[in-house]
Amino acid sequence: MKIVHMIGGGDVGGAKTHVLSLVSKLSEDNDVLLISFREGEFAEDARKLGINTRVIKSKNPLRDIRELKKTVADGGFDIVHCHGAKANVMAALIKRHIKVPVITTVHSDYRLDYMGSLVKMLTNGLLNTVALRALDGYIGVTNAFIDLLIERGFDPYKLYTLNNGIDFDISPQPATSREEYLSRLGIHCVENTVVCGIAARFHPVKDIGTAIRAVAKAASSCPGLRLILGGDGEEAENLKALVEELGMSDRIIFAGWIDDMDSFLGAVDISIISSVSEGFPYSILESARAKCTMVSTPVGAMPEVISNGRDGLLFDVGDVSALAAHLEYLYKNPDARNQFAERLFEKAKENYSFRAMVSAQLSIYERAIEMRNRRQKKRDSVVVCGSYGRGNAGDDAILKAVIREIRDVDDCTKICVMSKNPLQTKKRLRVRAIYTFNIFKMFSAMLRSHLYINGGGSLIQDSTSSRSLYFYLLTLFAAKISGCKVMMYGCGIGPVNRKGNRRLSARVIDKNVDCITLRDPDSYDELRKMGVSKPQMKLAADPTLSIRPADEEAVIAALAAEGIDPCEKYLCLAMRNWKDIDSVLSEIAKVADYAAIQHNLKIALIAMEHKKDLPIAEKLCGMISAPCVIIRNEYDVHMVIGILSKMRIIMAMRLHALVFGAGQGVATIGIAYDHKVTGFMNYIGREMCVPYDECSQDVLKSFIDRTMSDSEYSETMQRACSDMRENEKHNTAELRKFF
Repeated sequence: MKIVHMIGGGDVGGAKTHVLSLVSKLSEDNDVLLISFREGEFAEDARKLGINTRVIKSKNPLRDIRELKKTVADGGFDIVHCHGAKANVMAALIKRHIKVPVITTVHSDYRLDYMGSLVKMLTNGLLNTVALRALDGYIGVTNAFIDLLIERGFDPYKLYTLNNGIDFDISPQPATSREEYLSRLGIHCVENTVVCGIAARFHPVKDIGTAIRAVAKAASSCPGLRLILGGDGEEAENLKALVEELGMSDRIIFAGWIDDMDSFLGAVDISIISSVSEGFPYSILESARAKCTMVSTPVGAMPEVISNGRDGLLFDVGDVSALAAHLEYLYKNPDARNQFAERLFEKAKENYSFRAMVSAQLSIYERAIEMRNRRQKKRDSVVVCGSYGRGNAGDDAILKAVIREIRDVDDCTKICVMSKNPLQTKKRLRVRAIYTFNIFKMFSAMLRSHLYINGGGSLIQDSTSSRSLYFYLLTLFAAKISGCKVMMYGCGIGPVNRKGNRRLSARVIDKNVDCITLRDPDSYDELRKMGVSKPQMKLAADPTLSIRPADEEAVIAALAAEGIDPCEKYLCLAMRNWKDIDSVLSEIAKVADYAAIQHNLKIALIAMEHKKDLPIAEKLCGMISAPCVIIRNEYDVHMVIGILSKMRIIMAMRLHALVFGAGQGVATIGIAYDHKVTGFMNYIGREMCVPYDECSQDVLKSFIDRTMSDSEYSETMQRACSDMRENEKHNTAELRKFF
């Protein structure tokens, strides 16, 4: 692959390390040209590494632009990769004259790059902000940056995450010993000397003042605490004045630019990042490799790399007291320092290797090229509509499953989701999203799409309201007249009670839908009874059965955080608000107490739709005499499935609590407030389901007794779920026919 990298050329610190390391490694197997827009240390270091480097810098900016345009246009490159504001602006100026994708790595929050200088913010910063919008792709060095770009309106299909990486196979090679290095700085080691270190630009965004104040605050109880500040920059004089003001000149040492990072980190016990904003600083990986203890603000990639309290400590931006408390704790607990450092080293070595970074970078190039080629197609998207964006774990799981299966069929197809919370949907799933009831955007999206998916859940029903039914029928009609193929995917049907609604539904579906997959036999039968005959119909299963639980270790940690012992046997209750709910909760509470006394089951309550179900869980908990735990945190679908997999019995009104549990072989008891619950329980051959309006403690107690005495329930459930998973594959098989 022929690649051109462009950079301003005045870069220092992490950005310089990242670019030179990446380009050097890419050059081993690819034809790479590095263009710098100034001579100096950066270009010299690049040449020393054997990188093909060209400097484009004259006194005439127009001449530079012409030279750059000719170099790139005539070079036969496959992709252009920019780093920093100058490169972004230059690339934007020549972009229309070249025929290859132009991408940029966003190393930091571009709105904060010129923080502290109003003139630069209104010139360089503004030009960069405008130029960014003209490019074809954006690489964020952390997921937090990708979320930030989505919030600012960037297309999720132009965004890529690339974590930094370093070579953990190479051990640090300090040029001097710790004692000698510290001695040169005037620090004489004694038994209780603990050295903190920061190596960074002295820039307002680094907020080094917070670290200085924290060390001063901790000084009285930590007499051997020292801080080395390695770096320089516009804040240098202010920081030195602050140290003088606090009387810390003998404890806080300014070391200048750090040329030998290995020696610096070899002398440091605690590495501090106090920044207001970060991407994925190399200092955290270098510190991890040197086995320094990390203390950081939770910005950028920090929460992804550091699990607070396990392999490092986090504190809020600007919180001097919290940082001081962390430093005091680490000063007095050397064993904790060592444990944090060892754990961070192992995690970083496994997840942030240099080889993984380069491989991921090449994959990004290939995808960016493919996405640019796809733009030649007028209809390159799929619209997915359902009851999404409401915070319901079941609906979220359906959407996740549908998106994953679309990507399994064609990973480059753009997906647009109709959601009640478009921003949240974009950030969680990295797709385009529009507000569900924005009719104009809906039609616009359909006109760019080749397929419309009415996806998952029971959308064709009038038990909640006829308005809902009419809306979803309208979307089927709108998609067809917009030129889309139309698929109803893994759906539940009904109840459609009104005769007029049944006739209307059958007519709209027959005329506008090409294919339907159903999640249970009852829904299949209901469509036939309504008179639907023209679309191809296939019995499948709930799409969420294809989703796997979270990692076992993570599930155990989540359970522990909720106060649940995975070694105990639990009855898990998943209720929702419905008519006459108080009388039903009263019966459920008595059943829970019975299960606790008669079968020694612990009681747990989970909110599947967090905001709506949590108050119901709290009300039910107050009615139960036995000790019970409410799972209060809101988790992603993988974690919810993992948590439910650890239960002995799940008794639920919520359909997907039953689906998730059954899919993991857990015994389920249904309370059928809607016929979809009955349909699922029938599908898995589980007779233990009581109609909502007939819910009684006697019936439910008998279900508990039968379940606890049935030694073969797990095997039966596993067989049923294996059959359903096979049927679920029909969803994807039918989907493939539209690509």
